[in-house]
Amino acid sequence: MSREGVAIKVKLGLRENGHADHPNWGLLPMVQGGITPESQQIVKWKYDKTSGHDEDNGGDSPVGTQYGMMIVTEQFANEAVATFPAGIVTKMTVSEAETFWNDKAHAHVAENSVNSQMILDMNNELQLHINAGSDANLIAALKIKAKKALNPNDNTPGIKKHKSKKFADAKVHLGFTVKTSALQ
Repeated sequence: MSREGVAIKVKLGLRENGHADHPNWGLLPMVQGGITPESQQIVKWKYDKTSGHDEDNGGDSPVGTQYGMMIVTEQFANEAVATFPAGIVTKMTVSEAETFWNDKAHAHVAENSVNSQMILDMNNELQLHINAGSDANLIAALKIKAKKALNPNDNTPGIKKHKSKKFADAKVHLGFTVKTSALQ
């Protein structure tokens, strides 16, 4: 089941002790009504991995600042924007959320995870059977298994697609959609 949410971008500064200065979600009016902020977070923190607190990317993230995003309920988003000073929490368009997700939060993630040892083992087993003149049906079955292992979208162990690297895939894999009319 897919949950519809609003993408928010959060500006994180640094506290005097050097730790990230996350907004205190406990200040949101919903908390006074007994709703926990965590229950309203559809996808929790995705941080800008291209520019942390210690780097200056020459643009929107100077030293001492880092951005994060979350997918939250509309109530959470509205209350967060209203509760915190201007610019700390902003709503994102779907396009902005996708760009942040793909180019900032997951830019460092490889397209696929590769179990090199398993692939080498499969190849060795296949080559040994070919060299030994094993039954043609066995060799054909091993070739099919190897092809499946090389397909990132197949469940056979070997090469696996990172299902949360790209925003479009993550929406399906994590079960969320982003409200398109979220901006005020």
